[in-house]
Amino acid sequence: MGFLGLCLLFVGITLIMNGVAALSRWDAKTTAFINLVTGSILVIGNFIGLLRADVLLDYNNAAGGFLFGVTYLFIAANHLLKLDLRAFGWYSMGVAVFAAVSTAVCVHGGAVPLGILWAAWAVLWFEGFLQLGLNIKALGKIFPCLSILEGIFAAGGPGVFMLFGWW
Repeated sequence: MGFLGLCLLFVGITLIMNGVAALSRWDAKTTAFINLVTGSILVIGNFIGLLRADVLLDYNNAAGGFLFGVTYLFIAANHLLKLDLRAFGWYSMGVAVFAAVSTAVCVHGGAVPLGILWAAWAVLWFEGFLQLGLNIKALGKIFPCLSILEGIFAAGGPGVFMLFGWW
């Protein structure tokens, strides 16, 4: 779980920074770099994993990694280029569906802790769909707060546990 732990550590730090930046109303460009670094690690690392893939699970893992990676690359591009976030909102819906299916597969296969993480990520991506894809502004500060909590409990914390062999 070394590479997954590394990825989750970066995802956690990035989610926390994005959440704090949104709540504190920092200039969005301040988090573009960490989003670009995190997205690049995920995309490049999973591309290498894809080249080595030989069983179906390897392809599934790469798909999940690419979905995470493109998320952070899209956020970085938005912060730098001021893109229309509706497209990202609809992308988030697709990722939320993948995450929900991954939740069920993990729980059914006995990997309940990983299934719980997938469920948390599904919630975050679905909230992104509601706020950005459907333009539901009533959700207010839920997304940045959820980003911080998930950065700690569904990414950074599990990533550290994996890197130290505690997971």
